Order: sequence, then structure tokens, then C-alpha cells
Amino acid sequence: MNKEIEIAKELKKEIDSLPLFQEYKRIRELVDNSDEIKELKAEIAKSVNDKEKHKELLNRYNSHPLIVNLNELEIEVRDYLKEITDIINKK
Repeated sequence: MNKEIEIAKELKKEIDSLPLFQEYKRIRELVDNSDEIKELKAEIAKSVNDKEKHKELLNRYNSHPLIVNLNELEIEVRDYLKEITDIINKK
């Protein structure tokens, strides 16, 4: 079992070094540290009783360049990890 753990650690290290994953982490950090996005999320949470305002705020959030970029990267990351999982499961 130790060999499998070492292989998994090596695989993680290789995956983490890929530009796609580095970019994902960079954008995730920008999103997590964005005061603008934090404020927008707080406004969204407060607006649940006002459907029109809630919808407008959600649209603003979902069209924010960082969120758009993050969502696209998440899809790419998931697809990449699915490919790896499929390869591993075939062996």
C-alpha cells in the first residue's frame, strides 16, 4: 500500500505543477480575497426576500470576470481530473 501512496503523492505533485492547475489556484485565491466579490455575496444573501434584486445581484456575480474565469477553469480542471481517473480505473 505504501507504493500506491507514493505514486499518488507523485501524481498530485505533477498535477499541481501543471499550468492549468496553477492558474486555477491563482484565480481561486483572487476570488477568495476579492472585497468586491465578498460584498456582492453578502448583498445576494441579504436580498433573498426581494426576488428582482436577488436576480440582478446574481447576474452581476455570475458575470463578474473573475467568476466567469473561475467557472471556466473549474470545468477544465474537472475534465482533466476525470481523464486521469478514467485512465487509472482502466488499469
